[in-house]
Amino acid sequence: MNVQMRPAPPNAESESSLDPRERLERLHRDMRETKAELRDVLERLANKHGIPQRDVTYAIDGYADDMLSDLVYGVERDLEQHCEEEHP
Repeated sequence: MNVQMRPAPPNAESESSLDPRERLERLHRDMRETKAELRDVLERLANKHGIPQRDVTYAIDGYADDMLSDLVYGVERDLEQHCEEEHP
């Protein structure tokens, strides 16, 4: 399997200049948006192949939440620690 590293997105630098609390809120908002996009993709696949909606819901609630949490864990934890340091 060939994996290519991508350069940091252009807004990554501007993100680092924001307050940690703002960055954490933005991260959570982006996670909700990503989950909605994942649901849309899975619903299209399910509709195309006659997969019941409950299976889509199970996949989102059972797997997508965990996947997103695992993906952002380190960044989220760092931001939470910065918030705690600034506002003990």
